[in-house]
Amino acid sequence: MKKGLAILITVLLIAGAILFSYRQRKSDPEEPETVIWRMLEHSRTGDVQAYLDSFSASTRAQLEATAREMTFAGFSDYLKESSARVKGVAVYEVRRMGEDRATLVVEYVYQDRNERQRLGLKRQGGRWCIEWEETSQRVQPLVPYGKPATDVQ
Repeated sequence: MKKGLAILITVLLIAGAILFSYRQRKSDPEEPETVIWRMLEHSRTGDVQAYLDSFSASTRAQLEATAREMTFAGFSDYLKESSARVKGVAVYEVRRMGEDRATLVVEYVYQDRNERQRLGLKRQGGRWCIEWEETSQRVQPLVPYGKPATDVQ
């Protein structure tokens, strides 16, 4: 009887620890830049619906219209091809405007150039989404991607 009670208490303690751990992880708010990494991953895999989920309603509606125009399969291919050309990504200048709004800069590194873009984010249902984006600006890096360091003067 004592052995059964000890096992029951041990199982309850383990279950409680697992539940506590899960609730702690679930309650940790995600950072604004998380939406960028999530969007890029969905773009890389060509997951159109998950990619669209990275955007707020108005921006999403515009992207859905484009996806319908291209067909969802065509849009998926476009996402994969576009992300395949990206050699690297930097996210910086994260600025919060209250608890549910933020802006940040994303810089995409390509073989021959960089492109920089400021994005506006808002939190919806505990997740950040992209609400607006400025037109990307082309930036010529001092040293092109992939150039050997020995060739730099």
